[in-house]
Amino acid sequence: MHEHVPMSMRAKFLVHWRANVGMLREKKILALSSFIAILPSLVFGLALWYFDPLSQRRSPATPINLTALLALIGGGMAFWLAVQHLFFVYTMNRYYAPFVRREIALLGMPMCPECGHLLANMQVRRCPECATQIQSNNS
Repeated sequence: MHEHVPMSMRAKFLVHWRANVGMLREKKILALSSFIAILPSLVFGLALWYFDPLSQRRSPATPINLTALLALIGGGMAFWLAVQHLFFVYTMNRYYAPFVRREIALLGMPMCPECGHLLANMQVRRCPECATQIQSNNS
């Protein structure tokens, strides 16, 4: 049975450094993940531009309700942060995690390339977590 040793801080740093460099080399993945990560900010900016409560379209005689304006801005920011976080988590899991898994596997820690499950037994043909076919190194 293969025993897993906790990784040192230096080893973790190197894994993420190499994963970042690997992702930077994949221009298509880098562009797509960057677009997905900034999409909520673009949508939020367009919404602020379109629904601007301080725009000149309002008549000068109409007073601005400061409480409603602050509630709108605070609620909008909270919503933006929640959506931004969800998009960031999706982007990291979909595009960055495979690079990290590959680097950890290169250190000799067998890992499922699909779900990241650590494989204690090097002889398994399928991941016990997600049933992905595992390719052996000697085939």
